Amino acid sequence: MDRSFLSQKQVIEAAKKFVSIRLTSYEDETEKAFIAKITRGQVANTSFAVLTPEGEIALRGRGPGRGPNDLFADADAMAKGMDELALKYPAKDALGNPALPITLNPKVGLAVAAGDQQALIVVVGSDDKERMALEEKLAKLAWDPEFSGYYTFSSTKSVKQIPNVKTDLATAGILLIEPNIFGSNGDVVATVKPSEIESKLKKSMRDVLTKHVRIAKTRGELARKGLENGIYYETGIAVSGQGEARDRERYKQQLDQKKKGGGGK
Repeated sequence: MDRSFLSQKQVIEAAKKFVSIRLTSYEDETEKAFIAKITRGQVANTSFAVLTPEGEIALRGRGPGRGPNDLFADADAMAKGMDELALKYPAKDALGNPALPITLNPKVGLAVAAGDQQALIVVVGSDDKERMALEEKLAKLAWDPEFSGYYTFSSTKSVKQIPNVKTDLATAGILLIEPNIFGSNGDVVATVKPSEIESKLKKSMRDVLTKHVRIAKTRGELARKGLENGIYYETGIAVSGQGEARDRERYKQQLDQKKKGGGGK
């Protein structure tokens, strides 16, 4: 999906006329229900749809909507189809700045960032008003053409909600994190305190992007390395897709066997 369609320049340009959303099907019941709607009831770990501003299906594909190839022959056809559809729904003037596009929680944020080969930015603040103020300031940079599409974002009341990530940040601030290959943990590469937002945040975001390395990986490689490192990701809700559920159960059995000293293949 990413390599053959979504990363192509013509599709990226066409997508600027749309609002892009990334759902996590096995982390939230509401998002799961939304995905079931666009995939004809077949909830899976990947799905794709083009919707109207009202959230209705704008284009119907041949299958349940597992990827753009259900709708378009190639990236050129996708860009053309999106351009034609955009003409039917002219953009309206925006009221204020767009909100920060945050993931459900930092745990999901780490996994999403690792999967999308991006760095993660987490807003931290126990005081709701202060945290929302930080999110608003970060959002202005998040949608800047220099950074738009290059980061995953999350927000939390406490650094304790960021799994397996060590930081000296005590109260409020913004953390820039490089996730590991699995998204099971990460390293804090920059910390920006509220008083440093104006002087440090943009430079830190730019520096992290400059140093960021996109780690090439395959499903097989992740499974092999995951077994070696004892990695198992617990989803927020039960996996309902039969294929995904079988794969997870098989992997979990191999992992349990390895922990008991039995190896496993």
